Amino acid sequence: MSNEENLILGRFEFCLNVKDIKASLEFYKRLGFDVIDGDTEQGWAVIEHGNCILGLYQGHISTNLLNFRGGDVFAIAETLKSRGLTMQVDAHKEEDGSDGAEIRDPDGNRIYFNTAPDEEVE
Repeated sequence: MSNEENLILGRFEFCLNVKDIKASLEFYKRLGFDVIDGDTEQGWAVIEHGNCILGLYQGHISTNLLNFRGGDVFAIAETLKSRGLTMQVDAHKEEDGSDGAEIRDPDGNRIYFNTAPDEEVE
């Protein structure tokens, strides 16, 4: 398959479904990660170490997932469908006002595309 159209998916973040946000955050801080966003009282934090970005989510996601942030979610979904991929969840507005869409890879891994209303689109 030719990749004629350069599809920009957004910034990559691996999202982990954690049982205890504070314990997980402390663990990853000891590994050298720094907090770049989040609210532990709301059950989430985004951390980074070098070029690795992790999202820690307690009570927000049901499984670990690959997340691409800041792309044009509606254009991404249309391009993926034109390439013969089936959307698990088609592009739509989420309850929080962000754009979201989801596909699964052949092994069932979730790939989520999300862009918040105030987030810069790449």
